[in-house]
Amino acid sequence: MKLSIPRACGSWSKSPPVSTTLHKPISFYSSIPSSSPLKPQVPLFLRPPIHSATLSDLQKWHHWAKTLPVPHSDDPPDPTLLRRELKWLLEDALEVHSSVPQMGSHSDDRPIKLRTSLEQLYSVWRQRIEERRPFQYVVGCEHWRDLVLSVQDGVLIPRPETEVFVDLVGDVVTQNGDLTQGLWADLGTGSGAIAIGIGRILGPRGRVIATDLSPVAVSVASFNVQRYSLQKAVVFLDGLRKGKLTYLTGLIEGKPGKVCFWLYGKALLGSQFHPWVFGSASG
Repeated sequence: MKLSIPRACGSWSKSPPVSTTLHKPISFYSSIPSSSPLKPQVPLFLRPPIHSATLSDLQKWHHWAKTLPVPHSDDPPDPTLLRRELKWLLEDALEVHSSVPQMGSHSDDRPIKLRTSLEQLYSVWRQRIEERRPFQYVVGCEHWRDLVLSVQDGVLIPRPETEVFVDLVGDVVTQNGDLTQGLWADLGTGSGAIAIGIGRILGPRGRVIATDLSPVAVSVASFNVQRYSLQKAVVFLDGLRKGKLTYLTGLIEGKPGKVCFWLYGKALLGSQFHPWVFGSASG
C-alpha cells in the first residue's frame, strides 16, 4: 500500500544510506523520572467500574445522545461516524460490553456498572456534539498502529500518517541490525506514540530519548511508556532544562503541521540536517 504524508516537511527522497559504523551514544543527563509530578488523565476504558445506573436510565441517555441536534456548520460531522463514536463511548463506559445489545430492549431497572457517571456521559457527549470536542479527548485515548494511547487536552492526537516513521525505522534496522544499538531521539514527542513505536522495534539494546516542552505531554507520554513496559527503552529528557545529545543514530522532530525524519544527518523528509550535536533538549 502506498503511503502518503500530506503534512510532512517534504517529499520522499531516495532510500537512506545505512552506515556500517555505528555511532556509540555518550552519556546524557536531565532525565525525567518515571513518576512525573503531573497526573495524566486515565483513559475511560481503564477506569474502575465504580459508578452505576439502571438500564432504563442508560437507555434514556442513549436515546438522547442519538437524537441530540448537531449545530449548523459548514463542515458538519459525518452522522455515520457519530453513531460509531457513540457505540465506542458506550463500550468504553460499560464494565460488561454485552450490555450494549440490550440498549434497545424494554425498560429495565437492573443496575449496570459504569466506568464514569451517567451525568458525565451526558456532559462529554454534549461537548462532542455542541462544542465539536475531539472524540479522542472525550474517551481519553487514541488507537494508533496496534497501540491504544492515552491522550488528553493539551496533547496532540497522534495522526495516522505519522505511523510511516516507525515503518521507516523498521526498514533501516532490518537493513542493518547494528542500528538497534543506537540512540534515537523523538523531539516533540506528544503522547509518546513514535517513541514507543521505535522503542518496540529497537528492543533491549537501543534507546529512544523523548522530549517535549509541555509538562502535560511528558506526563501523558510517561504514562503510555509505562503501560507498555518500555521504561528501559524510552527515556525522557526535560525540554525545559539544558541537556546534551550527541552521536544520534536517528531523529524524529515534530513541529506544528509537519514531522521530519533524519538518519545519520541525511534527511528522508525535509531539509538537510548536518550537526548531530544539540546544545539543549529544546533545540
